[in-house]
Amino acid sequence: MRVPGWMILVGVFLSLALVGGCATWRAERKSPPIGRFVEVDGARIHLVEIGPQDAGQIPVVLIHGASVNLRDMKIALGEDLARTRRVIVVDRPGRGYSTRPDDGWRLDIQADLIHQAVRAAGIEKPIVVGQSFGGAVALAYALRHQEDMSGLVLLAAVSHEWPGGVAWYNKASGWPVVGTLLRRLVIPVYAPIAAKRGVIKSFRPDEAPAGYYEEAGITLLFRAKDFRNNASDLRNLKPQIVKMAGTYSAIRIPTAIITGADDKTVSPIRHSAALARELPDAYYEVLPDTGHALHHSEKAKIIAAIDRVAERAREREIRPNAAE
Repeated sequence: MRVPGWMILVGVFLSLALVGGCATWRAERKSPPIGRFVEVDGARIHLVEIGPQDAGQIPVVLIHGASVNLRDMKIALGEDLARTRRVIVVDRPGRGYSTRPDDGWRLDIQADLIHQAVRAAGIEKPIVVGQSFGGAVALAYALRHQEDMSGLVLLAAVSHEWPGGVAWYNKASGWPVVGTLLRRLVIPVYAPIAAKRGVIKSFRPDEAPAGYYEEAGITLLFRAKDFRNNASDLRNLKPQIVKMAGTYSAIRIPTAIITGADDKTVSPIRHSAALARELPDAYYEVLPDTGHALHHSEKAKIIAAIDRVAERAREREIRPNAAE
């Protein structure tokens, strides 16, 4: 007996819903929300607040990179920084457990929503720290809101144009029909293998901390909506970076630019070195024998750089016209 076409379509849609739903359920069961939600301009931002409320130190906001969520920055820097200062760690809009509007892939929209969430949390004039893609968001944050910041710390930040494009699956995710099939059927099976290889590459030549893959909630990326948003972020990044590059001299707050000499993900020459030339007063350091995940492998040096920016910010408060 021939099966009607409509029944086949129904079966396909049910299969998609089942596979995608199972991937989402498993990921969220293993890595549930660990913070609170702040409603800002139609978005719901998931953030974690740690550290003493009245530490007498400048607070810090941590913005994660692509393909991860706030757990990555919390593990790497948040818990150590929270020993002496108040720390806010955010899921970027559309990632982790944060929502975003349709144009939320834009760096300026992400920066604005995070800025609003930070203010809603009662944080004034923080040091904003961004890693990788989060560094690009932090740059947009500084270009738009530096009057509400004490400083800026950029870790292996994407800042300038680079050759090449994005991975095939990030391209395909934006295609009609094919993208849905990819996110619902292929990614839940293929992604865990690729993601583990990606973690190894990101940390190389160092090794990821024991249990990192599970503790960082990497499987949250395999949810259809999260993967779609992450892919959209990456597809749309280069044109925005090209537009932003050349405007960084407008950033006047204390800034640190840190990169790993062996970073194979975000070129330290094309990005951090070029950025340091546009911001000659910034503290600039290339860390030898470390890669893209420098916020994990060299956390003591990163925290020292944050403290350095905080000290320069305090000096500016005492001597407002002091040279950087």
